[in-house]
Amino acid sequence: MFTKKIHTLRMYLTKFRPALFWLMSLWFAESLMRNGIRKFDTDGFWTPAFEEWGYPVWFRVLVGVLETVGAILLVIPKVRHYGGFILSIVMFGALITRIVYGTSLSDATYLLFMAIAFLYFATYHDKKRNISLPTGE
Repeated sequence: MFTKKIHTLRMYLTKFRPALFWLMSLWFAESLMRNGIRKFDTDGFWTPAFEEWGYPVWFRVLVGVLETVGAILLVIPKVRHYGGFILSIVMFGALITRIVYGTSLSDATYLLFMAIAFLYFATYHDKKRNISLPTGE
């Protein structure tokens, strides 16, 4: 009886997985788009933060570009995995920076969660489209 309920729940979750995945993509994209664009503001929060961490101005702008482009790619299903790959690298870099320069446990946990989530986006392939990575042959 319990196994049947689990099977039914799994069937419903599988049925709604594309919609849930799409909503997750939109949520991440909206958040990252806002943060990416904020990195272009020379009077904003991120300018003194990057200076304090010892990064040059061009690096702050590059991170903003990568976050913005990655956010856009997350909402395009055929290239979503590229966005996930770009954003996972950015988030792991943010995590390392925050650990080196001191951060709260909750901040580090959040960044780690984001990095892992974007790795999932990078490796997720819709079975219906049968996407596979090039083998180089």
